Formats: sequence, structure tokens, C-alpha cells
Amino acid sequence: MFDPKPHWRALRSVWRMLSLAVLLLPILLVVVLGDWTGLFDEAAVPLFGVGMASLMLTLWRFRLYKRALIRAEGLGESHEAASAWAVLHRNQSLGLAAAALPALIALVHYFCVGEVIPLVLLMIVSLGVMLLYRPPAAWVD
Repeated sequence: MFDPKPHWRALRSVWRMLSLAVLLLPILLVVVLGDWTGLFDEAAVPLFGVGMASLMLTLWRFRLYKRALIRAEGLGESHEAASAWAVLHRNQSLGLAAAALPALIALVHYFCVGEVIPLVLLMIVSLGVMLLYRPPAAWVD
């Protein structure tokens, strides 16, 4: 018999670890670089625009994740459920990676420009989109 509880726990753990990484990496960069003046001030607006545009990648990914989530939960404890859970894990990981792109672009933006506000904004946007990939709490015990 197939038990989905370990898979729900794994989905929750992956979501927590990647969310924590997106939260801590910018904080560590600001602490390490301190009062940074930046190397390339002309890249401020284009990099911020690229960071915001990278959110479009997660729209396509979220649709795939949502379908995989519905399919894996719908199969219950059948024999086909293992492959559905593998697809769900892959879609969650790829979706979280796409959701983390604005925060990663924000790191490059901070290195080039040295401004904290765009770093914080893109980090918040990434964390907000990562909430979409959080496994439903009612199903995780």
C-alpha cells in the first residue's frame, strides 16, 4: 500500500529550505559587502526590469505544478501514485527555482548597483510567489 505522508513532508521540507535560502542569501550578501557602492550603476533599471519579468516563468510552471498536485492527490494510494508523486516533486522543484529567480537577479543587482531597496522588493516578490508552491497544510501531518 502506498503512503503519501512522506511525500507531503518532503514537499514541505523542500519548500521550507528553498524559501529560507531565498531569505538568507540577500541578507548575507548585504552583511558581507556592507556599504557597497556598486560597480555598474547604469544596470539599475534594466536589472530590476529583468527581475520582475522573470516572474512570468513561474506562471507556466505553476500551472504544471497545480495539475500534478491534483493528479497525485486524486490517485490516492493506487499503484500509479508513485509516478504521479515523482512528477509532483519535479514540478515543485522547478517551480520553486523559477520563483527564486527574482531574488537571484536581485543579488546581481545589488552587486552591480549597491541599492538595498530593489533587493528587498525582489526578495519579497520571490517569497510571495514561492507561497504558491507551498503544499496545502491540511494535507501535511
